Parts: sequence; structure tokens; C-alpha cells
Amino acid sequence: MSALTHFSLFSGIGGIDLAAEAAGFTTVCQCEWADFPMEVLKKHWPQVPKFRDITTVTKEAFFEKTGQETTTLISGGFPCQPFSSAGKQRGFEDERYLWPEMLRVIRELHPSWVLGENVAGFIHLGLDKTVFDLEQAGYAVRVFVLPAVAVGAWHERKRTFIIGHAASHAPCQRHGGCGENCRCADDPDRELPKIQPKRNRMDGAAVMGGLQTAGQPAGGCETESRLGGMADGIPPEMDGHSMWAKEPAQIPYLISDPPANVAKRLKTLGNAVVPPQVYPILRYIAEIETGRCRNRQQGGDRIWNP
Repeated sequence: MSALTHFSLFSGIGGIDLAAEAAGFTTVCQCEWADFPMEVLKKHWPQVPKFRDITTVTKEAFFEKTGQETTTLISGGFPCQPFSSAGKQRGFEDERYLWPEMLRVIRELHPSWVLGENVAGFIHLGLDKTVFDLEQAGYAVRVFVLPAVAVGAWHERKRTFIIGHAASHAPCQRHGGCGENCRCADDPDRELPKIQPKRNRMDGAAVMGGLQTAGQPAGGCETESRLGGMADGIPPEMDGHSMWAKEPAQIPYLISDPPANVAKRLKTLGNAVVPPQVYPILRYIAEIETGRCRNRQQGGDRIWNP
């Protein structure tokens, strides 16, 4: 069994990297533009080679830095400002829209798995194109909108996670035959041309709350779920707005005019992915890759199942 490797794009301060390593991946390379997050990465991952500019990431450059031709997983929280409700929502017209560069890297390295991350508003502005691009690149795609409150955080913080699995890489696509004896890759019924019609739409069960119903084309997403009227399917009583009448007393407050270093820390924390929020997805990918999902199924253990 080969090692689980991870290439982190738009790394920030390493939120996804922490979750990936907790799930069993080894981060072999990182890419981050901003100075302060890069200093954080250098402190906590001093031995991991790094790119500063995603436009300089190529298959050849990746090999020069890592000695590897590809990686198990590429992750990336591609810049959310074009789609964030806190900004002007210029979408594809925003110069900070860097999904095409991430897609180029994915096409060049062709990892077994892709994990994209963005704000919840992304489902209305950029999701369809991202899913289409990944499918055209040969990936089966599923999408989840998960709030941090779902893993016990004291804030809502919804995030959209896009998971792509290379159709040509099948250690255990249905989790029924993992490991050395897995026949998924040899099953003629699972050849790409035959599953293509099913991949032209996202399965409604893949998106929390039924953002898309079964049989509905990818361009016709529902904007509300059937549960609670929330995009992530969580009713108002549970989405963080009304769960707590006031903030817990033990949460410290910051001064109104923090020093520059504190402001930088707050900004990077605000941009970061909460590691426990994405960890279940990464752990499940690791379970599939290592064959542990079969062992758990045979043993009767239950694992997190998207």
C-alpha cells in the first residue's frame, strides 16, 4: 500500500493540512501567497517544500521540489472573496478568481482525490462551473455544505466542500471490495462511458439538505432545502443563530484596536478552515484508500458515511 500524500494549495495557515495529517496523510508540498500565513507554515512545516505563486506550479516544478510525479490528494481553499457575502461578489470577473489555476494543477498532476473548499455562498455563484470542470477532467464529484457548529464549534461558519474522485482510480468506489482483492477497477460495468450519464448531475443525497433533487440537471439547483429553509439543511433552531442566546462567558473579548500581529492572526484564523470541520471527509478518503472501510464493514463498525 502506497503512502497517502497531500499537496496543499492556497494553504493559508494550514487548517486543511492539520486535518489531512490527522486523517493519515503526509503533506508533501504547500502553496501560499500571503506573507504572514507563509511564516506560520514555515514554523509548523519547516521541512515541507513550498510554492509562493500557484501560477508557477507545474508537474515539473512539483517533481523538482518533492521527487514525486503526483500525489494522492490535492486540496485547496481557492480564494473565496469573489463569492463571499462579505464582499462585492464579482464572481468569475474578480481578478482573485483562481479556480482555473487550481484546475490546471489538477489536470497536470491528476491526483486520485481533489478537495476544494469555499464559502457557503459559492453554491449560488461558482459551484456549477467547478463541478463541470472537474467532471470534464475525469473526476466523479460530490458536494457538501457543512457548518462548523456540526462538529461542536461555537460559531456557524458554513463551508462548501467539493470532493472529486478520479474515475480511473478505484480502490473501493462502493466500499464493498477494498484492498488487494478489490475488483472495482476490473468491473466492466464501472467503465467511464457507462457511468457518464449519472455523472452529468450531482446526486441530491450528496448535498446536505437536498440542494439538488435526484434527476435534476446540474444547472438547476434548488436554492433552499426541504428542512428548515436553510441551504445546509439545518433548521434555524440549530444553525447557530438561535442556539445560544448569548456568547458563553468564558470566551474572551479582544480590544477594539488590536496590535498589527493580533489583527493578522485574526484575519488568517477567519480565512482558515476549521480542521475538525473537514476531518471527517479526509478520514473517509483515507479509509477508502487504505482498505480500512472494508475491514470496518466486515467487523460491523460504523464509520462516517457521506
